[in-house]
Amino acid sequence: MSSEKNNSSKLLSTAKSLFVALVVALFIRYIFVQPFKIPSQSMYPTLLVGDQLLVDRINYGLSLPCSKNKLVPEFKDIRRGDVVVFRYPGDLKSKDCPNGGFIGISSIYYIKRVVGLPGDIVSIESNDIFINGQLISKKTDKTYFINNEEYDIYENIFFDGPVEVIYSKKINSDNNSLTIRVPAESFFVLGDNRDNSMDSRYWGFVPRENIIGKAFLIHFSWNNKFKNVKDILRPGRFFNTIK
Repeated sequence: MSSEKNNSSKLLSTAKSLFVALVVALFIRYIFVQPFKIPSQSMYPTLLVGDQLLVDRINYGLSLPCSKNKLVPEFKDIRRGDVVVFRYPGDLKSKDCPNGGFIGISSIYYIKRVVGLPGDIVSIESNDIFINGQLISKKTDKTYFINNEEYDIYENIFFDGPVEVIYSKKINSDNNSLTIRVPAESFFVLGDNRDNSMDSRYWGFVPRENIIGKAFLIHFSWNNKFKNVKDILRPGRFFNTIK
């Protein structure tokens, strides 16, 4: 009988420990840092499929679950060039729950780069981007390859310096043009792989309340299309900061 009580006590103690650990993990995930993984090629060459990221939730300010009201005020402004994670505005019920709630398992999240701030006039002419009339893009003489397809590398100049973005050589973008003003409390975002990204050019702006946080670190990376066992992991990308 004593043995059964001891076993029951141990199981209860283990269950309590696991519950506390789960609550602490969820608290840290919601308040401070959220993990995120890259599922598509839309952010190449900055982020690769298989990159595992950490997203800073606290510096942009923390909202209550499914609310626009700030639980913690923002410490930093969202800036042009920031790589942000947000609840996709076209996601069902995103208007009722813009931040995806406490856990957000069933919510659809995107990751893109902020190009236009509230009030900015964004103009796209071919592969060139103008912000309020100022050219921020410049073609380089470098190329990038994805599955043997060749891409031109451009530099976009943001607050923290140049960022490399790519355009497919196969796609004629000479007829691409767009001029748009970003509404208040909204942001214009693009993927760095410009010809392979569904972004603000197609589905519109990201409301401020949908933005979860800024991606700041690649803590792990693996290649799901490896051809050799030694190529499964990408140790050179471990703990790289995201620019």
